[in-house]
Amino acid sequence: MKNMAEIKLVRVDFRLIHGQIITKWRKIFKISKIIVIDDILAADDFMINVYSSAAPADVVVKVYSVDKATRLWEKNQFGTGDALVLFKDIATCSQLAQSGVRFPAVQLGGVPQTPERKGIAKAVFLSEKEMQMLQTMHDKGGVDFTVQIMPDDAPIGYDEIVKIYKSK
Repeated sequence: MKNMAEIKLVRVDFRLIHGQIITKWRKIFKISKIIVIDDILAADDFMINVYSSAAPADVVVKVYSVDKATRLWEKNQFGTGDALVLFKDIATCSQLAQSGVRFPAVQLGGVPQTPERKGIAKAVFLSEKEMQMLQTMHDKGGVDFTVQIMPDDAPIGYDEIVKIYKSK
């Protein structure tokens, strides 16, 4: 059997590697590797170094474009370690899913407010287009979405996300 990373958490959070990720989620899931998937960031060595230095010394940080992430997933599911996969936005998560990479669950933890987005929770705002992406990944890919900002917060499941969105 190939060596494969064990994906402990997949999260959309526009802040990527920040205090909550390092102090809370990493400890709960015993994360030894953070994989950021973002085409723009993957081409910026300076910012890769900034994000890498934000992680503790015992945590490996890898930044991949969607294409590279797809190839590495097909090869060995991102190698070894207990991994946290981070996306800056839902569109990138959807793009990876369209390339054939499927995660059973994705946590929405930070999607900023913009004029076209509706509030789901205190730090998660979704547009109509993003809702369509979630629905496609949920219905066709079986992805279970939750909104959960902090570990102590009760997760909001997919059906509730849809209900909240439609009520706004």
